[in-house]
Formats: sequence, structure tokens, C-alpha cells
Amino acid sequence: MLPFENINAPLQYLDTLNGVEVWLKREDKIHPQISGNKWRKLKYYFQDFEKSDKTEILTFGGAFSNHLAAVAAAGKMAKVPTHALVRGEEVKSNPTLDFCRAQGMLIETISRKRYALKDTDDFKEGLEILLPQVYQIAEGGKGILGVRGCIEILDDVPSNFDYIACAGGTGTTFLGLLLSGYKSDFCLYPALKGGDFLKKDVIAMLNQFQLVYKQELGYVHSKSRLTVHNDYHFGGYAKVNDELVQFMNALYNQYQLKLDPVYTAKMLFGIFEDCKKGVFKKGTKLLAIHTGGLQGIDGMNEQLRKKSKQLIYD
Repeated sequence: MLPFENINAPLQYLDTLNGVEVWLKREDKIHPQISGNKWRKLKYYFQDFEKSDKTEILTFGGAFSNHLAAVAAAGKMAKVPTHALVRGEEVKSNPTLDFCRAQGMLIETISRKRYALKDTDDFKEGLEILLPQVYQIAEGGKGILGVRGCIEILDDVPSNFDYIACAGGTGTTFLGLLLSGYKSDFCLYPALKGGDFLKKDVIAMLNQFQLVYKQELGYVHSKSRLTVHNDYHFGGYAKVNDELVQFMNALYNQYQLKLDPVYTAKMLFGIFEDCKKGVFKKGTKLLAIHTGGLQGIDGMNEQLRKKSKQLIYD
């Protein structure tokens, strides 16, 4: 199977901004194709698949999904057939889907209406009847096994950070950080509009998981605080503007650091702004999680090019 041990995700000091030390956990360094939180989320799913009697992995995602790219690459490495149901029948080809196909993944586009039903019992049961050989992994790798992998992100992190910051989509990665038991405050930077609902989802999942999996999962430290920073979504999920692109390019020029435009760039933009505003007290240390996703840059540049906009890292 996959080499899910002996990973390299170093800490990197980035800068001191208005008296706040900003560090990065370079989860993007884990693997060139299965990087960041995708590696973490897939670890226990692939181990569970290996124990099952299934012969193929099926999963779900949007046309530019980091998750689909990671599953496709992992499947090729493990010599496991992979199959994806992709949101939107109009989507035929782009850098992400082309990469997935090159890894051997079967791509099947379905209507947005049908895709919206993917988490219902009827949809799942229908797939089990039609495709009894497939092992299903939820969109984005969310679920208990995905959370279990994300709990391990902070295992090798020293205990002297005052804040742990992470971007959020489904909340799975952030929930894993909370359940790690690391003693700090936690900052969630949603990559989509309406981040308050994401906080509610995380808290609901947190309560559920701690109740059901008492012996298996950690606990949030009693002094930890969870804050949601909602002002840095740039119009919604997978949306960018000139300001964000300029920030990414400037950051690369200054620090030689690449970020993905959907998650980590928005988070780090928010952290820089919050440091300027004095949201974090001077003298504190903040660790931001770089969750990978760099494969999405080509797809975003393809969209920007069509609009004659400035490109990322061009």
C-alpha cells in the first residue's frame, strides 16, 4: 500500500508581524501529489480499504478538486482502481481532471442536482447496489477516518504556540486539530461565505465525535478558544480577485512560498491583516497549517487567463 509513515512536514518561521511570530507547518511538503491535509485524510481510508473486500475506490468532488487529484495519485501508487463522480455535466477537461485521468482514474460527470444527493442514504445505497465492488470515500475525505488522520498533524509540534490557524472547507481538518488535545487557541479561516455555519458544523461534529469515540479520539483542551475569521473568503469558495493574486505573488517574491488560491492563500492573507489590526497580542506565536493543494494553481490560472487577469506565479 501507500508509504503513510516517515513523513516530512517541517515547521518554517515566516516573519514577525506587529509583534506576532508567524510560523507555517509545511504539510505541503509531505508528498508532491498527495500533499497536506489530503494525505492526512486518505491515510486511514486506504488502510480501511485494504482490510475490506472491495476492489475499487469511488469518491466525489468538483472539477478542480484537490481531493480527486490526491485520490487518483494515491490509487496509482497503491495500484488500486479509482473512480470519481464529478459535479457538473458541463465539465469535460481541465488540468485537474486531465491529471486524474493520467493517473488512471475513471471520471464520470453528473448533474449538479444529482450530485447534491450524494450524501443521502438513498444515493449511497443505490451506489452499493449498482457498484458493489466500490469502497466509497466522501467528498473531501470528510468523516471519522479523515478526522483521525488530521488529529496527527500536530503530533510533532512543540507546545509553545499560542494560536493554531487553519483554512476551512468541510471543517474536517480543523476538527482534527481541535481533537488533537494541543493546548492553544484555534483560529478558523473559512474559504467560503457564511463561515459561522462552518463553526456550528465543527462544534456539532466535535460533540458527536467526542461522545461516540471517547476511547479513540482526543479532547479539546478546556482552556482552548475557537474563533472564526469570516472576512477573507474573497467572494466565496474557489473565488479570487486581483488583490489576492497580487498578495500571493508578492509573498512568493518575498518568501519563496507558494500557496494554493482556494484555502491557504486566503488564510494567510487574513492572518497578515489580523496581525496589522492587532487581533493577536504582541509577543505571541501563531502556527498556520499549510494544507497543500498547489495542484489547483494551474486550473485557477486557466480561468484567470480567460478573463485576461493577472496570473499566479507566472
